Amino acid sequence: MSAIERILRGIDFTCVWVGKLASTLVVFLILVIVYEVVSRYGFDSPTIWSFEIARMLGGSLFVLGFAWVLVMKAHVRVDILYKNLSPRGQAIVDVIFTLLLVLPLWIAVMPRMIEWTWQSWALHEVSSDSAWRVIIYPFKTVAPVAIFLLILALVTTFIRDLGTIVRGKPCWT
Repeated sequence: MSAIERILRGIDFTCVWVGKLASTLVVFLILVIVYEVVSRYGFDSPTIWSFEIARMLGGSLFVLGFAWVLVMKAHVRVDILYKNLSPRGQAIVDVIFTLLLVLPLWIAVMPRMIEWTWQSWALHEVSSDSAWRVIIYPFKTVAPVAIFLLILALVTTFIRDLGTIVRGKPCWT
């Protein structure tokens, strides 16, 4: 196994591991929502914390799955023309869109996410969405971490697509 293949597989492993770990959040999300429903409608005693916790769990689950979905090629794609292309043709389309649209977008977003998170930590930001006023700076840290993993996954996909263009068949999978 070449060095590049080990690096690509290491990044894939990390993205999949984080995605699977994040997927366990759905269990806690369900428990929070069920607890709130039973508390609210069964005992007429709504919580002040369930909305905030559900939002944090759901948001984290959503963004931490980005890289995993990309690595597993499980994202939504309009296949009307794409599916009829050869592997090399598909790789060319992917490289063009990755270079011109997707990668620049996320690279441009990343500094803003870091600044947004840094400010939240500096201010010890709390939520103003409920009376609970929970700290949210740890939650906000999830976004730049998830975007960083997505950028890594995009780079590995890009490298694999370049290999497919050069060799004419999928490589380093």
